[in-house]
Amino acid sequence: MSEKRDRIISAALQLFCENGFQHTSTAAISKKAGVATGTLFLYFKSKDELINALYLETKAALSKHMQEGLEQAATVHDKLFHIWLKSVGWSEANPYHFRFFNMFSNSAFISALTKDEAASLFQFTEELVKNAVAEGSIAPIETGLFVSLFGGQLNATINYLAQSPQPENRQQIVEKAFRLFWKSMKA
Repeated sequence: MSEKRDRIISAALQLFCENGFQHTSTAAISKKAGVATGTLFLYFKSKDELINALYLETKAALSKHMQEGLEQAATVHDKLFHIWLKSVGWSEANPYHFRFFNMFSNSAFISALTKDEAASLFQFTEELVKNAVAEGSIAPIETGLFVSLFGGQLNATINYLAQSPQPENRQQIVEKAFRLFWKSMKA
C-alpha cells in the first residue's frame, strides 16, 4: 500500500470518529493526512468510497488478529475465549477502530456490498458456531443470533473497560464477562 494512502486512511479514521461522517470534509482529511485534496481523489473517488475502504480494511485487520493462534485452541470454549481475548486486546490497542465500528457498523454510509465482504472475513466464526451446535457444545441457536449476542457482550465488556480507569482486575473482568456469556450459550 502507498504511504500516502495509509495516511489518508488514518486521518479519515480519526476525523470520522471525532466529527462524524457528515461533518468531515475531504479537505479536512487531506489536511490531516498532509496531502493535497487532489491526492485523496487519486486513491478514492469519493468520501463514500473512502469510508467503505476504511471499514473493510479495519474489519480485515480485526479478523486477521482474531485468527492468530486460533488453531492452537482445542475446544469450542477455548476457541471462543481466544477470539474474545484477541478482540478485547485489539480494541484496546486500537480505540479509534473500535469507536469507528460502534459508529458505523449499522450506518447507511457503509454499502451492502462492503458489509457482505466484511462478513465473509468472519466466516470462520460462523463455521465455529455451526460446529459447536452440531457437537452439542452450545445450545441450538441461529448462527447470526449467536454472533450478535457474542458481539454485543464483547462490546459491552470493552466499553466497560474503557470507562473504568485502569482497573486492577482487568483480566478478571474480561474472563468473568466471557464466563457469563459462555454459561448463557451452553447446551
